[in-house]
Amino acid sequence: MTIGKITSSQQDLVYVKVRPETGVELETRIGGMQADISSEGTLGQEFTAAHYFGRIKIAVKSTGTSSLVARLYDSHQKQVKYHETVFREVGQDKVLHWAFDPLPPSMYYWELEVWSGASLFKLYGYTGSTYGGCYKDGVLLSGTDLMSKVVYCEDTEVERPVAVVGDTVDSGVTTVKTGSPLGQIMVGVVEKNISRELDELNNGGMIMTGSWFMEMDD
Repeated sequence: MTIGKITSSQQDLVYVKVRPETGVELETRIGGMQADISSEGTLGQEFTAAHYFGRIKIAVKSTGTSSLVARLYDSHQKQVKYHETVFREVGQDKVLHWAFDPLPPSMYYWELEVWSGASLFKLYGYTGSTYGGCYKDGVLLSGTDLMSKVVYCEDTEVERPVAVVGDTVDSGVTTVKTGSPLGQIMVGVVEKNISRELDELNNGGMIMTGSWFMEMDD
């Protein structure tokens, strides 16, 4: 999942500039044996990204019915916060897929703590890992890393088309019927809505795969 911005609105075909995922991932551990890492405060992992990235996968052992909040910082010193997301009632043996506007190569630090519910939670990790960068309640755990993967995307933006109301579907068999007013844009002199997953088609069907995610400039 990537997020891009509208680059032109005065054209018949509308494109967004995005950074597609490359399929390459940074695993935040080197060696080690799998273990459960628990905390009633915070657990986090520092890492250095070699490329742009727009998603982090974090393996959760258990939270009960508690909700977790994920925060992404510039380092474990937490001088700059880039993103914050709440994952509701995570449960047991889950992988959090945390997607956001892609960030450039640099050092980063993600951190989890309980947002609501019981304070104890457990993450999957590795003891004996030599990657280095796991922090519990702000203190470095030597020889320990958390199970997470940083999903890289393209370092150079590429253009991808988006569907708007009135576009043809299935070689002209039908057309897109509805779109999101929130994503309304100008196409030439005609105002159209960008279509999303579950928007209706004029033949009674619906879009099963949504258009590229976007954010609107102020």
